[in-house]
Amino acid sequence: MRIVGIFLLLVLGLTTQAQTDQKVSTLIDGKDFPNPVFISPDPPKPIKGWEMTNVSEENVLKGEYPGEIIKFRFKGTAVGILVYSDNNSGIVEYSLDGQPWFELDVYSNKPAATLKGFTLDKDLKHRKHTLQIRVIEKKNPESSGSSITLRSFYFNKE
Repeated sequence: MRIVGIFLLLVLGLTTQAQTDQKVSTLIDGKDFPNPVFISPDPPKPIKGWEMTNVSEENVLKGEYPGEIIKFRFKGTAVGILVYSDNNSGIVEYSLDGQPWFELDVYSNKPAATLKGFTLDKDLKHRKHTLQIRVIEKKNPESSGSSITLRSFYFNKE
């Protein structure tokens, strides 16, 4: 597997890309994310296997090719992703800090893209972490595809 992109975030006050949209805050667990920071996955240069596109008038990062990995580095105690989910969405894998890979089914039976929040881990030590995400070939039997449409990474900054 190749790592095709890295999103770096220095959370020492350098969060100018952070999204503070109240609408998306309602999609996450306020108990686990009392102080969330939302980061748009807008890489400075193209990433093979992932492309910037537009969904619901928002820039998103779409992955469609199995095996292509993106990385997100952050400092915090919890992490999640906001994705647009529909009947073409698939199953992705994620790994935190080099630990084993876990599957996440982001499929929705709705034909229209719906924004959903997924908490990936909420019991992290307050330090720097690296999240890796990749599209896999495996898909929900009901899905017509295997893509992921990533709107934001989010983490709890304490």
